[in-house]
Amino acid sequence: MTTPSNQTPSTCPCGSGKAFAQCCNLYLSGKTYPNNAEFLMRSRYSAYVIGNLPYLKKSWHPDTYPELSEQDLQTKWLRLEVIKAKKGLKKSIVEFKAWFEDDDAEHALHEISLFKLYKKRWVYVQPLESWD
Repeated sequence: MTTPSNQTPSTCPCGSGKAFAQCCNLYLSGKTYPNNAEFLMRSRYSAYVIGNLPYLKKSWHPDTYPELSEQDLQTKWLRLEVIKAKKGLKKSIVEFKAWFEDDDAEHALHEISLFKLYKKRWVYVQPLESWD
């Protein structure tokens, strides 16, 4: 799924199969906030697809947030595959592949991501080397 950052997709980019308005846009618009790390990771992927920089900053742990700009959001994202998720009370891990296009070729970002509860909200912390 590719959508220029100035257009709203009809089907959610996160791969849920739901309409964007009934899925990640609920989070990206601020109407609600994801109640687990997998939903947060999916909504962050959607934020990258449509170029929602404020949501990415809000959903990133302040200790690990890099200063991003609109230029950092120019990647053409194609689809998301959640491989597995481990839910915890204060920290969770989600492994995924995010497919993107670069130089007319398809590539995948494969990451095992750490999420933690911060001020009663799930936030992205950093990639992990492994599940250990």
